[in-house]
Amino acid sequence: MPRKPAALALALALCAPVAVLAAPAGAAEPGTYYPSKGSPGIDVGRYLLDLDWKAGKRTLSGTATLRLQAEAPAPAPSFTLDLHKRMVVSKVTVNGAATKFTHEGQDLLVKAPVVPGTAYQVEVSYAGKPRAVKAPTSRADDDGVGWHTTDSGKVWTTQKPFGAFTWYPVNDHPADKAIYDIKLAVPDKFVGVSNGRLEEKTTSGGQTRTHFVNTSPMASYAVTVAIGPYKRYTQVGPHDLPLTYWLPKGGKDLLEPLEKTPETIAFLESRLGPYPFERAGVIVTPGLGSVESQTLITLARDNWRQGKTDVREQVAHHLAHAWYGNSVTPNDWRDNWMGESVATFLQAKYSVAQHFDGWKFWKREFSRNDDFYREIYGPPGAYFPKHFDQRNVHYGGALLMEKLRAKIGTDVFYAALAEWPAQNKDRSRGRATYIDFLSAKTGQDLRPWFEAWLNGATTPPS
Repeated sequence: MPRKPAALALALALCAPVAVLAAPAGAAEPGTYYPSKGSPGIDVGRYLLDLDWKAGKRTLSGTATLRLQAEAPAPAPSFTLDLHKRMVVSKVTVNGAATKFTHEGQDLLVKAPVVPGTAYQVEVSYAGKPRAVKAPTSRADDDGVGWHTTDSGKVWTTQKPFGAFTWYPVNDHPADKAIYDIKLAVPDKFVGVSNGRLEEKTTSGGQTRTHFVNTSPMASYAVTVAIGPYKRYTQVGPHDLPLTYWLPKGGKDLLEPLEKTPETIAFLESRLGPYPFERAGVIVTPGLGSVESQTLITLARDNWRQGKTDVREQVAHHLAHAWYGNSVTPNDWRDNWMGESVATFLQAKYSVAQHFDGWKFWKREFSRNDDFYREIYGPPGAYFPKHFDQRNVHYGGALLMEKLRAKIGTDVFYAALAEWPAQNKDRSRGRATYIDFLSAKTGQDLRPWFEAWLNGATTPPS
């Protein structure tokens, strides 16, 4: 999330069906955000990525094997994957047979007929010099999305809301979750790191090879890869949960706040129920931005400049996304608030429990500038598309959560907070399903209330 402002002045400088309230001028109409990414005609079930990084030449080559199913209502003569034009495709096969394709801009059009309900194995061989692309945001910590490379050939990736397409062929949309299996070959002075369990690590022939395996489906935005002189540290969390911290060589001083992760997970489990994955951890990268990559938070080293308290709060925030964002993923980015509201609300509660800040401080931060954020960035549920993931979604969403708690009662609120991710584990969901769930849970029609809070041009009265 955006970091807490150092002062309030800095905060001001930043940061039956019912009718939908009119959104302010410039807001996107309800519907798909960033429609150029992702294809509703396919559903990818698994990605097997076998990648080779030549740091000296800044070149990535690889083979991506996708197991997918056609989802179109009728047979189609082709299907499309997202892949940046800098990644040059040399060959595509479908079920083992070489297939014609075109690659214009970000669209890799595979000219193979597909039938709804039928599974296909697609293999794409490609190579190129990947780079990050501009993100649709005005955040101060934005340094683009996708594949980032330093002058020395180190790599980190941040995909939210899209960016995976800069380095592998993908259906780059949060609604299409898949199992990932990732192999990385990198120069032997480096280590390639990704989500999931480290299945194998070997060094020979001038290369270090790693293999990471995941057992839970993952949205493309939640995938992470980093390459550099990393050292691995391990810890055990609640219920013998394996914890892994990948720190840059010589960076052991970064470890201290991360070692509080077990108690952070225990705190979140007391509000959200059992942690939804088989492992957790953090990789520290040279970038400015952090993201809730699944089972392995991508955390910018820049956070340590703000102090160890900020690092612990950022870890709490991104761990909360394991339930709201990773396990249950928004089915469109217009509902980014569904994860950010809960993560920011619980980050604040964690901060209070650790005596970092008082609840009065947080309530003031959430409420005093809500109208301001709505005016410049749009309402939390209808934000202006060029202001993705700004304070209106984080702070406005957290304020929504606090007002919801007051409206339905603390006990019901926390019971629902844990029940929603348990019922919808490993799925993608939108606001309609969520609001219907809460309405059934409380016996109240909450749709008008949510419409006002999500789409209103100004802060609702209650």
